[in-house]
Amino acid sequence: MCDSVYLEVIKPVNRCNIVGIEKIIKSEIVGKDRVIVTEDNFKQYRVILQNRESKLVKSGIVFDKFRTVRFKYTLPEYRGYNFTKQLFAYIQIATGKRFYHSDNLTEAGKAAI
Repeated sequence: MCDSVYLEVIKPVNRCNIVGIEKIIKSEIVGKDRVIVTEDNFKQYRVILQNRESKLVKSGIVFDKFRTVRFKYTLPEYRGYNFTKQLFAYIQIATGKRFYHSDNLTEAGKAAI
């Protein structure tokens, strides 16, 4: 997969080109960061971890309309903190819905679940 696709996952709300028009469902401050859950007009979900001060998005996950992981990405300097694992758990709690892992995982993706 092209790196530019993964970089789309970590763009701010309504700047991501792989989802439709996003509506914020939940936004919560967690320490120095903000967790934002969005749903677009195609019923896709996205959850991102964004620094409150710099607005830098550190990690994010895009789910398809069946609530299965479509893409997930964490900036290299923030890997090893299990951000995608935490975001996956957070979106289920925040929405009260069940989300699913994809069957098409890289080795790094399998290790992250």
